[in-house]
Amino acid sequence: MLNTVTPEVTYLIRSNTDVTSLLSGTAIKAVVAYVSDYISKPALKTYIIFETIKCVFDKNTEMIGGSLNQKEKARKLLTQIVNNLTSKMEIGGPMASMYLLKNPDHYTNYKFRTFYWPNFVRAARHA
Repeated sequence: MLNTVTPEVTYLIRSNTDVTSLLSGTAIKAVVAYVSDYISKPALKTYIIFETIKCVFDKNTEMIGGSLNQKEKARKLLTQIVNNLTSKMEIGGPMASMYLLKNPDHYTNYKFRTFYWPNFVRAARHA
C-alpha cells in the first residue's frame, strides 16, 4: 500500500513514506516525546535476564542431557535465550536475529526485480 496523502513525496523519494505536517506545538511535542521514548528504552533488569536464562534451561533439561553434540546444544540454548530476551524487550526477534547473524533485514523465497519508478511514470504520462 502506498501513502496516498503525500503522492509528491512518495514520487520524489520513490518509496512509501509516512509524512505528516508538524505545524502545531502539540504535534511537535508528541513527536519529540515519541522519539525520545523510543531511543531511550531502558535495558532489561538483571533479574529478568537471569530468570529468562533459568526458564530456558528448565524447559530444556531433556535436550541438555540428550545425545546432541555440545555445539548443537549450545546453539539451540542460545537461540532460545535470545528469542526469550527479545520478546521481553521492544525489539522483535527477526530484528535481533538480523543483527546477531548478519542476515538481511527481510526473509523471502522470492527474487524481486528492480522496478524503475520514474520510467513507469514517464510511460504512463506519455500514454
